[in-house]
Amino acid sequence: MAGRKIHSFYKGIFSGDVLNFSKRSPFVREIMLEQINPSRVILPMKMHYGVPAVPTVKEGDLVKVGQCVGIPYSKSFSSPVHTGISGRVTDIRDITLPNGIKTPAVFINNDMKRTRLDSLKSRGSIDLSAQQTIGVIRDAGICGMGGEGIPTYAKLNRARNYAVNELLVNCLQSEPYSTCDLMAIVEYPDYVVLGALACARACGATRVRFLISLGRKTERSALENSIRKAKDSFKDLKLEVVLFRERFPQGYYRLVAKALYGKQLEMSDTLEQTCGAVLFNCSTMLACWEALSDNIPMMNRIISVSGNESGGHNMLVPIGTPVSEVLTSAYESTKTESRVIWGNCLTGIEIEDPENTPIIKMTSVISIVRKTEIPTTPCIHCGLCSECCPMGLSPNIVYEMLVQGLTQKAAEEGARDCISCGSCSYICPAGINLATSIARFANEGRIIEVNSLLHNTDEEPGEEAGVEAAMVGQASLLEEFPDKEDSRDETDPDSIILPFDGGKSV
Repeated sequence: MAGRKIHSFYKGIFSGDVLNFSKRSPFVREIMLEQINPSRVILPMKMHYGVPAVPTVKEGDLVKVGQCVGIPYSKSFSSPVHTGISGRVTDIRDITLPNGIKTPAVFINNDMKRTRLDSLKSRGSIDLSAQQTIGVIRDAGICGMGGEGIPTYAKLNRARNYAVNELLVNCLQSEPYSTCDLMAIVEYPDYVVLGALACARACGATRVRFLISLGRKTERSALENSIRKAKDSFKDLKLEVVLFRERFPQGYYRLVAKALYGKQLEMSDTLEQTCGAVLFNCSTMLACWEALSDNIPMMNRIISVSGNESGGHNMLVPIGTPVSEVLTSAYESTKTESRVIWGNCLTGIEIEDPENTPIIKMTSVISIVRKTEIPTTPCIHCGLCSECCPMGLSPNIVYEMLVQGLTQKAAEEGARDCISCGSCSYICPAGINLATSIARFANEGRIIEVNSLLHNTDEEPGEEAGVEAAMVGQASLLEEFPDKEDSRDETDPDSIILPFDGGKSV
């Protein structure tokens, strides 16, 4: 490996830090990945970038594993929702997620029979065109599993539109106490690699690069072995493993652009247009190959359950599983004096009601963090927050400007570039919560569009809402690129009505 370049962005929090990136608390080494079969699931119709899906079931209906229970409204930018358990629908009502999203949700009680749809089986052969591949991924309800939940088919179409050269696979999980993506690589390396290669062909990329931290030797070895097995079948693609230094928050697309291409992206820039590349999370690639190879929609995901008081676990859970059942399985109790965080311990949201808070498509970790009262003092001007800010801000200066109401000066100081990583608050010896105020200001200054996961509306989804979403998407960084070659005719009796729910073979 002599002479091999090691990439990274500038600053951030390093692995020698006290958090030690999930190594301080050893993870339980299960003989096999633990699989949870919950007593019920809560399936929100909006857990993706886009407008909510519309329930296709009603109270009292019996459903099977893999069945579509929510479908995009006609002409709307959305993503279908599938159940990972079999059982009976007990309720359909609006809920509010910890991030403030109000959405309809389907409640299903598990009959513990695990009755699967007949269509959930391996394909005899995979001979799909690029557009058919994207169609399968769309119907499977796959969206980004590490970020804002962008429907993967829209991202692939956008990549095709910009004629990208490279597909990047983000294996750079750097969040403290979280290793679910790394577990996905160890458990299913062939699926991660083949999913990435299939998506590369679908969007027209000629090169696939797997981005992984230097210290992740086991995961890197698994990837390299799978690449060796696959490369003869994909001779048209150049495959490469790219090493990065371990630091947080490695993997954010603007930081990847800086590290790989030496380009500073503005908020209005896209990786596709500026760098000719598209970036996907490795767990998303795994889900894509499950859909393409095994006809399995996005109904499960691997999550980490960990914290600073006990060993961590990685679990395969049906989407919609209540957090309380995850805690019971991991720690044999839902009662804890610690804070339960829906997401990463630095960037997640504390939840008060684990019983009614579900795992959604983007939930990668449930963090258990002990409650501590951190003494707060005035800023001591040590400069540590500036040294660790990956966006090159001076958080202490921006914070003081916001406290004094000097919002224009804060904006001129670059406050809108905050990515809410929480590094400044964590590192501050004075105990000042710098990140919350700065991130709130940054988010308030950005346009919250209809499709965004930050957007809330009490309006029922309908034809007009769908058209409005499409119009907003045309001006959005994360817009939908429609399936230009999709020839499905809604009047065709053999066309797919419910994605992955039988009917025409996809």
